[in-house]
Parts: sequence; C-alpha cells; structure tokens
Amino acid sequence: MHPRSPSVDRIGAALKALRQTHAHDLHPGDELSLGVKCLHAVTAQLAEEGLPKKDLQPLIDLEARLRQMLAPGQETAPNRRKRRAPSEALLARTCALIDLLIKGGSKEAEAAQLVMRRLMAAGIPPPKKGGDARGWKRLLEWRTDLGNGLVSDAARQEYLDFTREIEAIPPAERVQRVLDWRVWDRRRKAR
Repeated sequence: MHPRSPSVDRIGAALKALRQTHAHDLHPGDELSLGVKCLHAVTAQLAEEGLPKKDLQPLIDLEARLRQMLAPGQETAPNRRKRRAPSEALLARTCALIDLLIKGGSKEAEAAQLVMRRLMAAGIPPPKKGGDARGWKRLLEWRTDLGNGLVSDAARQEYLDFTREIEAIPPAERVQRVLDWRVWDRRRKAR
C-alpha cells in the first residue's frame, strides 16, 4: 500500500468535515450545496498543489454552474413542477380525496374543483390526458378511468392504500385534514 500524500490527507479531512456538518437530514438543496463545497475544496487543493488553471477550468465551470443552481430566485419547487405531469400515485390520492369530499356532502364537480385548485396552488398541473380544457374535468375523467380499471395496478393500489389511511382518521376530522393538506402532503412524511 502506498503512503498517502499530505495533499490527499488535507482533501480527505476537508471532505470529511463537510460531510459531518451536513450529514443529518440532507434535503436535495443541501446535497447540492454540499457537492459545491466539496468540489470547491478539491479544486482549491489541486490549485494549491500547482495544477495549471487551464486543467482546473472544467471543475471551476462546473462549480459555477452548480452555484447558479443554488442562487436564490431560481426555480422554486412549484415552478419546477409546472413542467411535469402529476404521477399516477398523486392522481390516485386526489381521487381518494374527491371521494372523501363527496362523502362529506360536496358535489362531484365542487370536490374536483377544490382538489384541482389545491394542486394548481402547489404548482401541479392537471392530468395531461382528457378531452376537456378544464383541469378539474380531466381529473374527474382520470377518476372514472380509475373506477373502470383503466389505470396501472400501482395506481389502484395507491388509491386503496390511501383510502385506508383516510379511513384511519377519526370521521369528524377527515374532511378538515384534507382541507388543511395535512393528510396528503407526502413530502413531509416518510413512507
């Protein structure tokens, strides 16, 4: 085994310190920040060791690009979602919520409109599939497809699992939790 050079030891110590200070509950933004810091530590050490700047330029450019991604005012989560169609799992959960609101006394159209407004507020577009320009109508079309078994098995299973989760909530609290978003925001609870 070859002995490590002092520069490798310094890089290793810097990376270990960065990892330890950011090891707990990293969010995607934190991971990117940690990556930028690690890349900066490596680049700085290589420059200190005398590597020519032209050889370091790809690392410097990458670091600059990553820092731009971290800059405030960049794309927020809701804006990032606007480009992506909702997943079948999310659509299955929304259908379970529509069913709950209907059981709670809402009309089908009202329930679908309420859920679609909440999705749009979160930056989630309506389903792509559907013949109507109104997102809530396309949501109801997807719900009909779910009822007719025209969606994936995974989506049907998500609907059943989520319905069971809703039924575990005391009946007096169910609708209010849906309206408060506490029941279906999967980003805040581990599965």
